[in-house]
Amino acid sequence: MPERQARRRLLLTLQEQKSGVSEEKQVVEVGAQSRLRASGYRQLHFVSCEFHEGVLTLRGHVSTFHLKQVAQTLVRDLDGVGEINNRLEVAASLYESMEHRDRVPTP
Repeated sequence: MPERQARRRLLLTLQEQKSGVSEEKQVVEVGAQSRLRASGYRQLHFVSCEFHEGVLTLRGHVSTFHLKQVAQTLVRDLDGVGEINNRLEVAASLYESMEHRDRVPTP
C-alpha cells in the first residue's frame, strides 16, 4: 500500500511539473474566487486571485476600503495561504459613474 501511495505522489508531481500548475495552486485560487463570488458583493466577483509559494495575491478594483478589507477577510483562512498580498485598488469615482449610468431617470 505505501508503495502505491508513493507512486501516486510521484505521478502527481510529474503531472504538476509537466503542466506547470500545481494542484495546490488551482485549489487555492478556485477556493478564493468561490468565496469572493459567494460574498454577495458584486464587485468582489471580478477580483483576480493568484497563488504562489504560500502567498495569495488579490488584484482588481473596488469602490471602498471596506470592500478591500472584506475580500482579504474572506480568503485569509484558506488552507495553504500563509500570507495575503492585497493589491486591490480603491477607485470610488469609477463605481460612482457606473451607478449613475445604470439609474433610470425619474420623471
